[in-house]
Amino acid sequence: MTLDELPLAPVSTRPDEATDGYVVALDAAGVPTGLGVAAPGAPPAASAGRGSLPPAVLLPARLTLDELLTGEAVTLLPLNPFGAVVIGPSGILGVLEHPTIARHCAGVDVPPGRTRSDLAHPEDGVLAGVVGVPVARLLCRCGRLNQVTLYDPDYPPTCPGDGAGHPLEPQER
Repeated sequence: MTLDELPLAPVSTRPDEATDGYVVALDAAGVPTGLGVAAPGAPPAASAGRGSLPPAVLLPARLTLDELLTGEAVTLLPLNPFGAVVIGPSGILGVLEHPTIARHCAGVDVPPGRTRSDLAHPEDGVLAGVVGVPVARLLCRCGRLNQVTLYDPDYPPTCPGDGAGHPLEPQER
């Protein structure tokens, strides 16, 4: 089952105008940088568009649930408390919420892990065609926007922000 076949929550790309539901902040290229919940009844200056949003986790629509749960993409899910933005060929499809992932992963057949002594699978060398890679876009405390495919809070990746490099310290956008 691919992510675009799962129930997705609607999302607004205009945080200043949203009054409820999910909102995303976009960079100049139109790529999501933050995902949060609109504050109902809050004035635009205090809403999610001007306030802070947790980092956006971006998942390709053709990613299967098995691939999400058994690959490095699963390490990105804790970066956002609400879920992940599912991106299709036409743009943002919606938000894959954490409860939806939990409901659908109960019956997933997770293949056993591979060890270094395992032989390479013959399909490892086959071209996959168009591939989307799950990523998270994190704004570091130094102000640099980073894109990561794996995140371990105990061993954060290096942010090249100030030239010398330092551990990535995510902040809300």
